Amino acid sequence: MSGPAIKPLALRMVWDVHKEIDIPIIGIGGITDYKDALEFILCGASAIQVGTANFVNPRASVEVVSGIKKYLIEKKIGGINKLIGIL
Repeated sequence: MSGPAIKPLALRMVWDVHKEIDIPIIGIGGITDYKDALEFILCGASAIQVGTANFVNPRASVEVVSGIKKYLIEKKIGGINKLIGIL
């Protein structure tokens, strides 16, 4: 199982690990746009990986990064690190 089907479980795993130990976590599973990426970051991921979405849209990773940058500017957030694990 991969792609969007695994996202709810992947988010939960990131959340659980982030609450238990203080290590960098890479969020993987179902990230297709910047909103998905931000969900993983808010749950505690310090980095994300875009996988399956690249088969559908080869620019998916670039669009995720652009979307995150735009979000940070619009919300006047000084950096992505300020969002890690704030849920």
